[in-house]
Amino acid sequence: MKRAAVLGCGSGGMTMAVDLGLKGFKVNLFDFPEFSANLKMVEAKGSIEAYGNLEGKVEPDVMTTDMAEAVEGADAIFLTIRAYGAERFILEAARHMEPGQVIMNWSSYLAALRTYVGFKELAPEDTVLGEGAILPYFVKPTAPGVLNVFGVKAHLWAAAMPGNKTPLLMKAVKEFFPNCEAAVNVLYTSLTNPNLQVHVAPALLNTGFWEKTGGDLEFYGTLMTPKVAHVMDLIDKERIAVGKALGLELLPKPEVLKMEYGQYGVKGETMYEVYSTFASHRSWRPGLSLDDFAAKTAFGEDLLYGYVFLSDLGDEFDIPTPAIDTMIDRAEIVLQRDFWGEGASAESLGLGGMTAEQIVDYVMTGK
Repeated sequence: MKRAAVLGCGSGGMTMAVDLGLKGFKVNLFDFPEFSANLKMVEAKGSIEAYGNLEGKVEPDVMTTDMAEAVEGADAIFLTIRAYGAERFILEAARHMEPGQVIMNWSSYLAALRTYVGFKELAPEDTVLGEGAILPYFVKPTAPGVLNVFGVKAHLWAAAMPGNKTPLLMKAVKEFFPNCEAAVNVLYTSLTNPNLQVHVAPALLNTGFWEKTGGDLEFYGTLMTPKVAHVMDLIDKERIAVGKALGLELLPKPEVLKMEYGQYGVKGETMYEVYSTFASHRSWRPGLSLDDFAAKTAFGEDLLYGYVFLSDLGDEFDIPTPAIDTMIDRAEIVLQRDFWGEGASAESLGLGGMTAEQIVDYVMTGK
């Protein structure tokens, strides 16, 4: 029986444990000791329960805070963590990986590029590092060990770093996620990440309303007005233009959403049209202060590991990114944080000074 190691015991990791367990796979569930509260809770309950668009209870085969135990014998290692944890999780796993194993971070955010150099130094030579475009689930916990799964994505993308190892990655990943398609490279997965357009503009353009409600609002049903969605469309067009400079034919965000969530009746050509049909998501309420939402989701991920990089490449290739730049500037003013300085840039990812052709060659060959 195939075994998956799931690293990260947050909502995404627990949902993946249920999903893979229901599919008949053995699951090793890991988190670091200081984040082990959910592991201890699951051990005490004896199971994890999901309802909504994924129904069932599962008890993981192994629950551990020992990384060596977590990855031992795993046919695939999956990360379900926030973007800012990628370096710690991937590099610690690399120290314990076995020859031939693959590791993949589902929430891309440039994770493979951010960790590639360190991974090469620590992991056995024939291991594979990859990333998916986005976590397969949209989920929120409703009680200890109980998860409301608002949506399960019908279509997924993944690629290896370097891209010439993607066939090896996909051979392992498709055993667990048959609906996962190989992407051309990790630039495609990170720039296809559907979260890049969705969190920042609605939060920043509704700051006062968010503060008054404490985030107890329907994010998709209330915040996505026609003008807010128009800003999201502009950001999407800038993303596509930057991708084109790198030889990538990126799909417009509405098309990505229809591929992922078409089974829920999602349709439309613009952001506003698509989100107006998003019945599965309308009732989701963040329930977080703006500062917490900024740190954990929109600005701590999308800005730092998406917008800054897109703006940097836009400057390099003479592609205007005014909507993206405005969102970063506004976030700095509202949150009083140096997003420009903290964000992942071409330089910090080892791509500084490269032509578009050289960048593509690097992500395909690793050299």
